Amino acid sequence: MEIIDLYNGKREKINKTFIREEGEPEEGEYKLSVHVWILNSRGEILIQKRNENLKRNPGKWAFTGGVVDSGETSVEGAIRESKEELGIDIDKDKIELLLSFKREHGFVDVWLVKDDIEINNLVLQKSEVSEAKWVSIKELKKLIDSEQFVKSIGIYYELFIKLLEKCYNVSIK
Repeated sequence: MEIIDLYNGKREKINKTFIREEGEPEEGEYKLSVHVWILNSRGEILIQKRNENLKRNPGKWAFTGGVVDSGETSVEGAIRESKEELGIDIDKDKIELLLSFKREHGFVDVWLVKDDIEINNLVLQKSEVSEAKWVSIKELKKLIDSEQFVKSIGIYYELFIKLLEKCYNVSIK
């Protein structure tokens, strides 16, 4: 059972928690989620395939991430999700906030990690992740266009790519 803190529309905690499995918060209440993108020195992004048995987006490719647990900060949630889903120990000095936005039922913080992680060293959380791989930006776009990637990326994909190009000198291969 995942217990999460709730926020108001200004992203202020409202001293109320919510059990994630119960659906979505009430109108005017928001949860906090994190998306973690891992970028290697070749400009590739580490993505993971969601387990076929999951309720939401089964078998789709996705970023690492999830909801921030009660009492956690956003960065702590990003580090925890990376450890849980991929077995990666993220160094706090290697993770930075790329962007943050509000959507219908929550706030989302998008974190970027620059690291050359070996696929063979990953320890996948089999209940959530069936495989992981490095992809170029071009390959990522093909997965999105063919609807093999989770739809939530559509909210910020273009901005994400522009930030990678302008701020991190990632070329579209």
